[in-house]
Amino acid sequence: MKKIVFICFTVLSMNTLISCDNSKDTIDTELTIQEKVALLENSQWLLKNFEDRVMYEFKAGERLTFYGENTIFTEPIPGTNDYSVKDNLLFIDFNFGNNGTYDLKFSCNNSIVEFYEDGELNSTLFQLGSNYEECLN
Repeated sequence: MKKIVFICFTVLSMNTLISCDNSKDTIDTELTIQEKVALLENSQWLLKNFEDRVMYEFKAGERLTFYGENTIFTEPIPGTNDYSVKDNLLFIDFNFGNNGTYDLKFSCNNSIVEFYEDGELNSTLFQLGSNYEECLN
């Protein structure tokens, strides 16, 4: 009987220790706004529901817009939208007094970014060339 109790105690102890070690690996740390902007600037982004026709690039404070067909994009359209960072938010100037203030949430190994405005989902972008589709199922 003592042997059975000892084995059960050992198995429970090992399980607890193993699960604690694994939890360290799965803890997600929130990205800083600077890290989020760096991710935006290091990729090209497809607009959800228009993945084959609309792409954005974020470069040095300007958002460029590309229109294409069948995910073939050549030159950006004329004009850009300036963006900047304040506190933990991304500000985009859409010109003529139209501005957006967004909280960015990255997921799927940083291949999906959601833009939240006042707590509401405004838009979603998918990283061009990533396997973001695997996360949508």
